[in-house]
Amino acid sequence: MPKILYVTTSTTVGGAEKTVFTLATLMDPKRFPVAGVVSLKAKGHYAQMLEREDIKTWSLGVRDQAGLKDLQRLALILHETKPDVVHAIMYQAIQLCRAVRRLGYAEFKLVSSPRVNYRTRSGFSLWIDKKLRVADDLLVAECEASRRHLVERLKYPEKKVITVYNGVDIAGWPVSKAERRRYRQKAGIPDDVVVIGAVGRLDEQKGHIHLLEAIAKLKAAHPVKCLIIGTGPLKNHLAETAKRLRLQEDVRFLGEQQDIPGWLSAMDIFVQPSLWEGLPNAMLEAMALGLPVVATRVDGIPEAIAHEISGLLCNPKDSQTLFINIQDLIADPELRRKLGDAARQVIVNNFQFTTMIPKYEEAYARVLPPPPEPA
Repeated sequence: MPKILYVTTSTTVGGAEKTVFTLATLMDPKRFPVAGVVSLKAKGHYAQMLEREDIKTWSLGVRDQAGLKDLQRLALILHETKPDVVHAIMYQAIQLCRAVRRLGYAEFKLVSSPRVNYRTRSGFSLWIDKKLRVADDLLVAECEASRRHLVERLKYPEKKVITVYNGVDIAGWPVSKAERRRYRQKAGIPDDVVVIGAVGRLDEQKGHIHLLEAIAKLKAAHPVKCLIIGTGPLKNHLAETAKRLRLQEDVRFLGEQQDIPGWLSAMDIFVQPSLWEGLPNAMLEAMALGLPVVATRVDGIPEAIAHEISGLLCNPKDSQTLFINIQDLIADPELRRKLGDAARQVIVNNFQFTTMIPKYEEAYARVLPPPPEPA
């Protein structure tokens, strides 16, 4: 049976990292046994969860940029595990795996998942990418927008790039009233207050600054609270902005949290104000729980949300329309219910693990030689 080794830049709490965990734990062991997971950076939340599942994990201990010694360490792991397929996720992991293969340090088929950050790589990074991409056997994009970016903007061969949508493990779950109350109590929020929430890394891409501006406009007429989950380089700047907008009592910065579905259950409206995006897992999980979503009309988001049918869309950096959409949902509980129900059905129909896993198995089979004919 062909073995799979996953190589990822990190295993912290994040969408790409969660996909690695999902694949490593749910792949059919009778068809594609998992040799393990290699993280370039220090072991994070998902590495610890993998180890509890008795899946072998390694960390190369990279702090900033991977170098020659990291390439050599990865080559040693490849010699030890002898995978038939290496699935590399995120930019640094992909380039390191490509380099190992190009230098002839190990033989394997390479499947790469570039994710959304390819939209903002520097010219030098994209030059390296162009030089090494010949090592790929297949690329897997998480949405059609990402696939088109790779083919049309970065000139990857179309036949080498496919789309496999992320799946959600909570598709169709009802929101637990007990969980909702418990998580609201953690945040000090009464049961009858409308809670707006956002989940994502605190950096420019996620557009939190525009959400804060919308909340500042809302607070004059509506006693809302906002929960922002995640950490990142803009943490202090966003906290200072909230203070400047006099939102200290209205916005809770909760940092990195492991139980995202639990916190989602505490929310009434989910907001994804991204400036650019692939197809965010947190948004899909919010939809799966039946939360109405207000999101920006960028990249892969409209592939999951139809405006005024399964959510509300607005342009990026448009805090005024963001404010209006959120206000409409606050004022109309029936609209919240209608959009939330439609969002849940979108997930049940299109974004379940039962769909995602077989498509990845097909991708791995595609790069491998066909099995021998029975005698």
